[in-house]
Amino acid sequence: MHSIPDEPRQLLDREAYVSRQWFERESQELFANTWHFACMAFELPEPGDYLTTTIAGHPIFIIRDADGELSAWHNLCRHRGTELLEGTGNTGKTIVCPYHRWTYGIDGRLRGLPDRADCFPDLDRDNHHLLPIGLGVFKEMAFVNLGEPEGAGFEQWIGSLRGKEWPHEISASKLIASQPFIYDVACNWKVFCENALDGYHLAYLHENTLGGPVPAKNVWEAHGRNLVWYSTERDGLKNRIPVFVEKHAGLGASKVPGADQPGYGGVYYLFPTTLVTPSPWSLTITAMRPVGEGRLRLEARTWVPDSWLGYKESPQDAPGFDSESGTIRSANWQVHPLETGDFQTEDIWVCEKMQRSLDSPAYAIRQLAGGSGGEAALETFQRNVLDFVQ
Repeated sequence: MHSIPDEPRQLLDREAYVSRQWFERESQELFANTWHFACMAFELPEPGDYLTTTIAGHPIFIIRDADGELSAWHNLCRHRGTELLEGTGNTGKTIVCPYHRWTYGIDGRLRGLPDRADCFPDLDRDNHHLLPIGLGVFKEMAFVNLGEPEGAGFEQWIGSLRGKEWPHEISASKLIASQPFIYDVACNWKVFCENALDGYHLAYLHENTLGGPVPAKNVWEAHGRNLVWYSTERDGLKNRIPVFVEKHAGLGASKVPGADQPGYGGVYYLFPTTLVTPSPWSLTITAMRPVGEGRLRLEARTWVPDSWLGYKESPQDAPGFDSESGTIRSANWQVHPLETGDFQTEDIWVCEKMQRSLDSPAYAIRQLAGGSGGEAALETFQRNVLDFVQ
């Protein structure tokens, strides 16, 4: 695995951010062979509870089986490939294909099919079970990996994060969640990732929201392919944490149990598409869903302690909310991003500016800021990408 370099270099050229061929290779070689956040395990409490999503262009579903265990499957009937389940819900004890009524158990096994004797007299039912997907759970977060049906590599991927994780226990602490915030962002997924890993911009782009820290006051650490950000100036920041608390001051904004314990970071980047942002008052999980070489879908939710009576954060209140699509997009901003007081809006603004600049023949990166709190984590990220997309 790759450490944080002292003198970082840009390893990816512009084609990696704008090329359709690059994105297709990433979908096949990177996204289809790495771990991605799917849902919170407690969201599927009962046998038969399921949730559908799409990873790297593959429709999948996660389900709670009769033994109370979570499993993940390709959302495809083994007959003609019809999508089996939609949205979320409870399918009972069986999964029935809507096309020809092939029937599967919630353990993925093919149980039966209509007119088998006449239409499929030689069918071997044991060779037509649903196709499994690797699944692992860390801190109630369920992750899936298309390339590891048995999920054998999950513990290696989590690796040394165990013992350094955030103290928030969503199920035990009875945290309550905001509605999902879904952003439609006009940039390549790597542009957004590199912005998230860039410690050099915090005091400048976010002068009026995060307000720092300057690079010398923050550090990124590598844990396998995953990265954790620490600030040596956390309590002095004019950042989202006190603003977030002030906004909800009338709700009894208590801290998360165990939030004062030392040793956990302020941002966790779980390679390649998950960001976790813990604070003493909240926990935000952002899943990146790359949908094209120049477009990214972000799905974010925030949890706070249930002592915050009346807590409600709604995407309808976010700058750029589009009521028709239910997404947040820059085309609907009514004021300049730097006037919104929202650091996420500031980040999206600069990421879309970066993506547009990639179209210029004059585009070039001269040098990256050194030091573990500057832009050094960008090289580490790019090396991880290149390990999959040679």
